Amino acid sequence: MSTVIFANLGGRLSTHPQRGSGFADFLQPGHEDEVRMSTLVSALQDAATSREAWPDALKALTEAADVAGAALIISNKSTGNVEEACFFGLSAEFKTDYTRHYAALDPYSPLLDASWRTLSECFPNPVLRRSEWYNDFVLACGVRDILGARLVDTHDYRVIFGIHQQIGRSFPARLGSLIELVTDPLRRAAKHNVEHLRSTIGARHEPTTELSADSSRFYFHIDNGTWYTDETGSVHSTPDQAATHALTIARELAQDNSWHGSSVLVTDARGRPIARVRIG
Repeated sequence: MSTVIFANLGGRLSTHPQRGSGFADFLQPGHEDEVRMSTLVSALQDAATSREAWPDALKALTEAADVAGAALIISNKSTGNVEEACFFGLSAEFKTDYTRHYAALDPYSPLLDASWRTLSECFPNPVLRRSEWYNDFVLACGVRDILGARLVDTHDYRVIFGIHQQIGRSFPARLGSLIELVTDPLRRAAKHNVEHLRSTIGARHEPTTELSADSSRFYFHIDNGTWYTDETGSVHSTPDQAATHALTIARELAQDNSWHGSSVLVTDARGRPIARVRIG
């Protein structure tokens, strides 16, 4: 599924920590927060040097934040596939389901940027309720809401981080203070992770930048007066298959009346128009 399919559906409110908050604001007298924060900082330092340390880092973060889980997702921008993923907490046993199926249906991750945004802010509930990803993956994990951000975005890799809260609970009020404390260490650890990944297995994917003779990469742009560019695209064997995929995108977007009258424009790798499908 194209990364632009759900762009700008619903609100896109950012969750920014309050400026001036910090370690002292996060700590509460009588709690073991200082120990938890020390453990978390140490775990993130370990994760920066070893990919195998990420489960411990996610565990330390969920304990410090009093949330139900977390996930780190590294995607290869050339192939569109999830290269590596680490899930902890409620979603841990569903990691394989996500990487094999639901990653392609995920409308939330493509919307994320450097700021932290909750899933509930990005999409109204009626839209989520029509999403296979939300119904069969998020809710099936027992997750109520996700707070996510894009930690790394290079020419070849994208790293998404999500903090999960379970159904029946809300995010703690002081989570913003914790986020401000750990965002930079998280980014540094993720960047080191990508550098290590690139140096060890990146060469394995080098041939995939040249598409095979029987397949091509097509791009699915949304045009409704404002141009939403698909920068990733997806591989289809023929232009007809790409046009069929555009029809699927249009049908999904048509569930939200605000997209009626817009269109999905399909282009090939050279930017040449292949098909245009009207929405609604």
